[in-house]
Amino acid sequence: MKKLTLLLALLISVCSYSFAQKSTLKLDPKASNIQWDAKKVVGGHVGTIAIKNGQISIDKNKIVGGEFMIDMNSLQCTDSPKATGHLKNEDFFNVPQYPSAKFVITKVDHSKSTPTVTGNLTIKDKTKSISFPINVVRIGGNEVEAEAKNVKINRLDFDIKYRSSSFFADLGDKAIEDYFTLNILVKATK
Repeated sequence: MKKLTLLLALLISVCSYSFAQKSTLKLDPKASNIQWDAKKVVGGHVGTIAIKNGQISIDKNKIVGGEFMIDMNSLQCTDSPKATGHLKNEDFFNVPQYPSAKFVITKVDHSKSTPTVTGNLTIKDKTKSISFPINVVRIGGNEVEAEAKNVKINRLDFDIKYRSSSFFADLGDKAIEDYFTLNILVKATK
């Protein structure tokens, strides 16, 4: 009987420990940010956009999931503030109709030293699976900080065709590249 009691206590202890390893941390919107970079044939623009809210799931000190809402109203063109309004209109992101974008992590591959995140990005009610490497800066039971650099997004996947040479001929130096890049920093705490 003592052996059975000891075995049950040990089993409960191990199970409690493994469950305690799993946690969901709340995104800190003030400490998280997205910087974007869009190129044209001649020049380009850079700016920022805020992550409204979200969460990151960790298990045994590894990121295993997460979901983030992006506030499209916060979209700013920092090198040319006049361009901000154009980016928010129907030619690009149509922010009045689509005020939020969303990213949901569907898989995290930890087989290499730099994990690869795969998830569904939704912009303008169109969803596309994307993958990119992440650098986990800090991770522990109560906090996570991770970043991703040069995440390439094809705007055509989200029906943003304005001045795309893939759709319009004779644009010359007015053409805008189909891909833009994101640098993402997320911080989350318990």
